[in-house]
Amino acid sequence: MANYLRLWTVALLATVLGTIAVNYWVDPYGLYRPYRAGENKPHAATQGALIKPYQVLLAQPRTLVLGNSRAELGFDPDDPAWPSTYRPVYNLALPGAGTRTASRLLDHVLAAGQPQLIVLGVDFMDFLTAPEARDDDPAPIEKRLLMAEGGPNRWRWWQVMHDRASTLASLDAVVHSLDTLRLRGRPEAAHLTAAGFNPSHDYRQIARHEGYFNLFRQRDMENLRAYKRRPKNLFLSGSQTSPAFDDVAGILRTAGRRQIAVTIVIYPYHGHLLEILRSTGCWPLVEDWKRKLTDLVATEGGAAAQLWDFSGYHAFAREPVPGPGDRTTEVRWYWEAGHFKSSLGHEILQRIFERGTPDFGLRLTPENIEQHLQNVRLAGDSYRVENARSLSELAALAR
Repeated sequence: MANYLRLWTVALLATVLGTIAVNYWVDPYGLYRPYRAGENKPHAATQGALIKPYQVLLAQPRTLVLGNSRAELGFDPDDPAWPSTYRPVYNLALPGAGTRTASRLLDHVLAAGQPQLIVLGVDFMDFLTAPEARDDDPAPIEKRLLMAEGGPNRWRWWQVMHDRASTLASLDAVVHSLDTLRLRGRPEAAHLTAAGFNPSHDYRQIARHEGYFNLFRQRDMENLRAYKRRPKNLFLSGSQTSPAFDDVAGILRTAGRRQIAVTIVIYPYHGHLLEILRSTGCWPLVEDWKRKLTDLVATEGGAAAQLWDFSGYHAFAREPVPGPGDRTTEVRWYWEAGHFKSSLGHEILQRIFERGTPDFGLRLTPENIEQHLQNVRLAGDSYRVENARSLSELAALAR
């Protein structure tokens, strides 16, 4: 009996150690990256909230990208447009992340290092709030951060142990390791790079099989439903602020104290999404949102803070959408109306760093904001005249 127990114990220990070794070697989530940093990690693409809080501390970036999935897919840290003085770059943007998560992630990074530049992508939808709304409850990701509610996160060690166990010794990790080996070398497999960038391999595969018309149509319908449901309000009752605006102001003040440059980017929405904002009654709020952001950067940001608006009816936003059944025409700048490709992210970076075309994007200031808003309105009128036929289906969806 004693020999049987010893054999059983040895076998169990060998199984556990073998499982840990395989999961560490394959590294299906890209959390450890012992080598083969360039290989695809299909299951990492959906695990950014698990991976990025740890990886960013190892990267010690000079530039930090914050925002939601639009920034995660749009800003490649390896893009040659980044000046050498601002490298390395880490993309800490997360799908679905709002301003509160961005603020918490910045505190996390600052607890261990000092970037030189923050690129913060802001999304209009994140600022729509009920008049009586209050701060959200802490997000699950905060358990992994060095800072919690303004002080050191004393229970972070427990979350670290849990994450190590789930990524090295769990059955899910074994299944994902086997799947990673199965998909090894396939260019269509999803991926998350060591610098936090999602190269959208899965998007490319969907576009190839279903066509860009279906990608745009599905997301247009989702956006229509979302904007119709959301409150048509930016500020809390009796005030000219909200939790989201307070988060942006806090990021600006923190960066100012630490002498970190901040560039806030209003994303380059495709014309379809701009028309959805108009058809759902959000356009006046969009303009007020830009006015408020302009005021915040001017009053809270200091000389090293900038606000860039890339959301107008520029040439990129006017890119035609292929028709139904067309599975060969590729949209160069967008995956769908809300998510831009890294090719357009490159143009944004070129413009920010004063190497791009001057008719794409504008740095907003209190002096030029009203003229800019008027110019966008006029460009929208022109866009609707030039694209009346293609926009008629979008208008039908809205109705």
